[in-house]
Amino acid sequence: MKTFKIALIFLIFLSSCIKKKEPCEEYSEPYYSSKLINFSYQYHNTKIKGENITIRNSFEKLISQEHNIIPENGMIILKIHIDKFGVFCNQENFQIDENYQPVSFNNGELIKKIETVSSNLSGWQNDTETKTFYLIRLKIKDGIIKEIF
Repeated sequence: MKTFKIALIFLIFLSSCIKKKEPCEEYSEPYYSSKLINFSYQYHNTKIKGENITIRNSFEKLISQEHNIIPENGMIILKIHIDKFGVFCNQENFQIDENYQPVSFNNGELIKKIETVSSNLSGWQNDTETKTFYLIRLKIKDGIIKEIF
């Protein structure tokens, strides 16, 4: 009996020392992927209410204000991490010019504005309780944002 009590106390102590991951600290699955749960694949899909129209409308004001972007041609890719409850966690960005070389549009000022808009997007929905990421791509041509997809 004494051994059982010691083992129980040890297990309680050990479990209290294990750091539990917060929802935003978990691994991010692609928004279109699947995973094996109970010997069957469970597909999950992250989307925003209103889909692409919502995203485009959110960036509309920024697009109308941003002209003469330097360099004139390239692409910005936002990787938005959404926790398993549909809440924005964080984001990464990739900026490339027309030759696929890393670049900073408008000396980094443009990405700050874009990340402000994207971090305020709400209405994210997950089909499963899985942390995922969502990609938003912005095409820059002739110094203006031409496409968001």
